[in-house]
Amino acid sequence: MDAGAEDRERWVLDPLVGVGPLRFGMTPEQVQEVLGEDTAEGVYGAGGRLSWRRYSRLGVSTIHGPQEDLVAVGVDANRGPLVVLEDVALVARVPSEARADIGRLALQRGAKVVLNPEGEPDVPAWGISIGVAQQWGPDSGGFLQRRDAMLTDLLVAGPRLADDPYSDRTVAGWRHNSRRPTPSPGPWTVRPERDRPRWECVPLEGVGPLRFGMTPEQVSAALGGEEPASRRTYRPFPAGTFWATQGDPEEERLTEERFEGIGVRAHYWGWEEGNGPLLAAVTVLGRTGPQVHFDGIPLIGRPVTAVEADITRHVADNDLGLRFACRGDLGVYGLGVWVRSARVGDTSVSEARIGAEQWEEE
Repeated sequence: MDAGAEDRERWVLDPLVGVGPLRFGMTPEQVQEVLGEDTAEGVYGAGGRLSWRRYSRLGVSTIHGPQEDLVAVGVDANRGPLVVLEDVALVARVPSEARADIGRLALQRGAKVVLNPEGEPDVPAWGISIGVAQQWGPDSGGFLQRRDAMLTDLLVAGPRLADDPYSDRTVAGWRHNSRRPTPSPGPWTVRPERDRPRWECVPLEGVGPLRFGMTPEQVSAALGGEEPASRRTYRPFPAGTFWATQGDPEEERLTEERFEGIGVRAHYWGWEEGNGPLLAAVTVLGRTGPQVHFDGIPLIGRPVTAVEADITRHVADNDLGLRFACRGDLGVYGLGVWVRSARVGDTSVSEARIGAEQWEEE
């Protein structure tokens, strides 16, 4: 990750026609031939049709339409080619600087700019959608380490999807499987340390006033009676699927509640045992949540690199182990404590997820 500029290819964007050596409408075989990488990871849909393919070495994803024709290209922030439109570099940029440059060019060319769910620019006339991802790079020992800065990544769409690329199910599925955090366009207000309640983390038992195994009603009461601003549910037996005969298609199961006032999210499980929903994990938000201390280490609202350094030293001093989740979050092995990252404009701050013993972090 975070390949230096000198190590990356430079690709020119030809709006609605193609990017670099790729042209919209290419077959998967043509794409593979021009990219020259035969170890790509493919995802297939109904009837064995190729949906999208990730070329990890190049930092590029190719997204294919119903006839397996190339309809869009994703470019990774940390290792993808440096895509340029006229004099504006679009990839691996400081987000605010890229946003300003794109706005300037769009004004000069009379192109309309709209904001996507991440608060970044989309320009339908050029088929571009800017995203933001965490920067990664090698530490002093050559191992990859998450950094505090955010960098731009890019989706380039052909004429069929340019107006609204994420309304396409294949594009949305690719984005979801890219292990990206939930979009949050701001505001980037960070609660001052003096205004944060102080909570203690009791690994595998709970955090602050919350204890694993609580019901949603008990969670709300423990948070001073605050009602969740939103809830997330799912239907385990959706109508029209194989699972519909296994239960009630209308049944909904609570998986998450968001308490914006205190700055936490409650995650639930227990349905399979017939006991749910019961509290299984708590996410303490980096921008607004309480300050959580784990063995004296403050986990919330700090530079992510500083928290990870403190955790790594603690693990070494106490003969513990580290784990890494799919999206790169660092965890303390066997204790259910995970360091996460929350965007704050061009940089990030730390947040944490505390889980019960059997909680499996993605």
